[in-house]
This record gives sequence, C-alpha cells and structure tokens, in this order.
Amino acid sequence: MATPVAPKPGSLEERAVAAHRAYLDALVAWERTLHRMNCAICGPSDFSENKRAEICDAAEAEKESRRIAFRDLCDELGFVPAGHDIALPAEDTSGCPSATSSR
Repeated sequence: MATPVAPKPGSLEERAVAAHRAYLDALVAWERTLHRMNCAICGPSDFSENKRAEICDAAEAEKESRRIAFRDLCDELGFVPAGHDIALPAEDTSGCPSATSSR
C-alpha cells in the first residue's frame, strides 16, 4: 500500500483536508451541543426551550456550512482526500453518564 503524500501547503488538496478536519470538529460540536441542550443531567436549567433551540440551530448551521465548504472543495479537486490522519476529536469527558450510554 502506498504511503499518502502530504499535500503541498496552500494547495487545493491541503485546503480540502483542512476543510474536512473543520467539518468533523463542527459535527462533533453539534452533537455535543444537542446533548448539552437536551440532557436532564448536564443541560442548563435556566435556558428557555427557544434559547435551547437557537443554540442547537446555530451549531447545526455551522456544521452544515463546513460540510458544504468541504464538499465544494472536493468537487473542485475531483476526489475526496484520504490518508491524512483525519479523525474524530477525543470523546467528551464531561462525566455525564447519559453522554456515553447512547453509543
């Protein structure tokens, strides 16, 4: 198996790899936000339902914005870059037992 070659700094491929990392970060942030806004254990009790929905909607909009940026760069590049040590961020260590029970 060939070893992946690092993309040239500033290249379209490097920008796509960075966009992929940003999308994954936003995806995880969205999932964590949904949990925090809807969890009876660790969620804020002083927020109204409307405020919780606004926060969740903002996190989802950021995730979608980053997904679209990544998709557009991949479309321009002609392929999805692979093998650049892109991984999900570390698990949430908030200590909420319900955060890990659904996985």
